[in-house]
Amino acid sequence: MKSAENRRNWAAWWATSVVLILTATAVVPQLLGADQATEDKAFFVAKGRVTYRVYCINCHGAKAMGDGTLAEMLTTKPSNLTKLKTENDASFPADRVRDIIDGREGVRGHGMKEMPVWGDVFQTSSLEPSGSDESGEERSKRKVHELVLYLESIQE
Repeated sequence: MKSAENRRNWAAWWATSVVLILTATAVVPQLLGADQATEDKAFFVAKGRVTYRVYCINCHGAKAMGDGTLAEMLTTKPSNLTKLKTENDASFPADRVRDIIDGREGVRGHGMKEMPVWGDVFQTSSLEPSGSDESGEERSKRKVHELVLYLESIQE
């Protein structure tokens, strides 16, 4: 009698183990992928923060509130970049922000599309190589993407 009961218990244990292993094999990589995506986004946000500090801080300010050291000298007050989501019905306007940064949508304070205040750093039509495998256009798109992610991360 014990032998039959032991076999049933062992079979139940074996079936449970197989189910757990198969579940873990299917779920764990997805969970790790989510963690990796979060780490990648955090990395791109950090790079965007550096780009912001190089190209945007003088006008928009350290906290992106439109109060940079050059703001009082400008005829058009720089935008408070922390309120973009609030001003757009709680939805961050990533596409519009991208278009403004790369020059597709003109903003008076940013200069003419042909000669923006930051040169061709963010123009997605830039074709000069950056000294890596990345073309100038790819580099520009990446920098714009990083900057957009950073701006999204600082919304009130």
